[in-house]
Amino acid sequence: MLSTIFNWIINNLLQSTPIIIGLVVVIGLVAQKKTFGQIIQGFIKCLIGYQIFVMGIDAFCGVINYMQAMMAHIFDVPAMTLNSDFISGYGKYYGPVIGLGFFGHLLIERFLIPKKYRYVYMGGGHFLIRQAVLTTGIAVIVYGQTNVLTVILFGSVLSAIWYSVNPIITSRLIQDLRGDDLAGYGHQSASAVFIASFAAKIFGNKKKDAEDIQFPKGVAFLRDIGCAVTFIQILLMVGFGLACGSEKVMEIAGITTSPWLWIVLQATVFAGGFLAMNYGLRAMMGELIPAFSGISEKIIPNSRPALDVPTVFPFGSNSVLFGSSLTILFFIVYMLVFRFTGFATIFPLVASLFMSGAGVAVFANKKGGLRGVIISSLIVATIMAFGQVIAQVLGGQFYGMEYYCNVNGEADDFIILYPIIIAIGRLLFGNRAIPFGTL
Repeated sequence: MLSTIFNWIINNLLQSTPIIIGLVVVIGLVAQKKTFGQIIQGFIKCLIGYQIFVMGIDAFCGVINYMQAMMAHIFDVPAMTLNSDFISGYGKYYGPVIGLGFFGHLLIERFLIPKKYRYVYMGGGHFLIRQAVLTTGIAVIVYGQTNVLTVILFGSVLSAIWYSVNPIITSRLIQDLRGDDLAGYGHQSASAVFIASFAAKIFGNKKKDAEDIQFPKGVAFLRDIGCAVTFIQILLMVGFGLACGSEKVMEIAGITTSPWLWIVLQATVFAGGFLAMNYGLRAMMGELIPAFSGISEKIIPNSRPALDVPTVFPFGSNSVLFGSSLTILFFIVYMLVFRFTGFATIFPLVASLFMSGAGVAVFANKKGGLRGVIISSLIVATIMAFGQVIAQVLGGQFYGMEYYCNVNGEADDFIILYPIIIAIGRLLFGNRAIPFGTL
């Protein structure tokens, strides 16, 4: 009976981001002793905002998937899909890891973390699942796939610690960016944010802010964020389209009409999704942050929500554009160099590059202006390029560990922590650990 309830909670609550966020709003409003009508209104408005946010993300991620397919064809690399062997063979692990990891995170926040650094990780089911898959993978590599309980315990502890530490890494930086302490940064690019902000502060030029750039009259339309996103997306996709050839573009798109007109229309879909995402984000935040004060006052004192990467986009629209575009371009350079020299084969991860490149650039611009944005883009591309190589060496072919770092999200943090965690595991449990490069 208890296992049935536990599985239902995992499958229906902890893997549903809107429900998690909506329940946080409800709990916060209940703690503030709001009326029933106010609680229902806050819950519904928060869910509507989130759904608009998701529709925007789905729109521009759909376009990114086309770009990713083009790049895969250009560089002749395999399609990036999470190996089905993990889903069928190891899926039993990550359900409990999601639930126990998040519950452990709440206990850590309540009883171990100083009040100044308390953040409740609100990445939601999407990131909870990513986290569970990767920590489970690390635990299996360390312990072996037969040690079920040990793997679940290790994976849960890793997840709980990561949820708790991740927002602390950027706590001061997000306060400087926002100008308040109402929310934290809950995203897997926290380490890249910290490194890039430090580098931007030293080597950047804060006086030349990327947001102050004045476009010439001939391209004054780029001052409008929608037009700017569309224009840059057209340039990127036309470049990929020329490299692929019109026939291949038509095959990828599944069309029989002009591929170049299709590219223009897809660019507008991308921009529309971006604008919808930001609108939904503001609507959701308008309900979430005021309601969260109830949790902060009554349940986990002095806590704040740690929110996903798009929540920083409104603090630097130019930085988002420049950072995402430059990160993708730098990564393409790495793909060419690695392929030409025979050093390694790395895979295009356009969605991850866009999200991390954009988010990290916003922080870097705050510390080092436009030059900081350029530095941050190079740092993110470098972490992800060499991180794939590290993952391939350490993880071998285990359920496509090298693919995980690409397909399933911005893995900047784990690309850095991955070898450290495995090294500690091998040091402590060397006799039981699986050898390098096997599986």
